[in-house]
Amino acid sequence: MTPLPLLEVSKLKMHFDAGKKRTVKAVDGVTFQIREGETFGLVGESGCGKSTLGRVLMRLYQPTEGSVIYRGTNLHALSEKEQFAFNRKLQMIFQDPYASLNPRMTVREIILEPMEIHNLYNTHKARLLVVDELLE
Repeated sequence: MTPLPLLEVSKLKMHFDAGKKRTVKAVDGVTFQIREGETFGLVGESGCGKSTLGRVLMRLYQPTEGSVIYRGTNLHALSEKEQFAFNRKLQMIFQDPYASLNPRMTVREIILEPMEIHNLYNTHKARLLVVDELLE
């Protein structure tokens, strides 16, 4: 039996009303799967919809059509309480790394920071062990 994909995006569309009977199709029918342990890169020219897709995946935008399934759960059908719990699991790093990642921090500190903000694991020492394991 094949395990469920970590993330499954199916026929995802994000269209914006541009006025005067015009529609901007920022994302139009994107489908992909990411399995546990895989690395996924999304590339394309400026203005092709990469950031919009990311915002839909993070539920910052409600898609026009399609689905985003994370570990078997439809992200756009979550209750408010479920959304809060989900926000602790996934985060987006925007295109400009200097706006997202502090160049004065080490990679270890950057990985540790959200664990501390969301109070993951019982102690600071436990968080450090997890970070070191991830970096290994």
